[in-house]
Amino acid sequence: MSGRLLCRSLAAAMASAAVTAFFHPQARWWGVVWPLPWWLACLAALAWAVLRAREKADRTPPQDSARSDWEQAA
Repeated sequence: MSGRLLCRSLAAAMASAAVTAFFHPQARWWGVVWPLPWWLACLAALAWAVLRAREKADRTPPQDSARSDWEQAA
């Protein structure tokens, strides 16, 4: 779920940057709104990194394979 949030917030951030680059909106609220997807992308990336690290820490290596195979796959 955090991965999807990260992808979608990056897409929204890129779209807002494209709107700013091509259309130069003059609305007062645009200066406040356009950086919000970038902040959301940063928070989503942080959440994804923490959750992914916890997921990897909670997993145990399979018993039937060598430890080096497990580390190589990670």
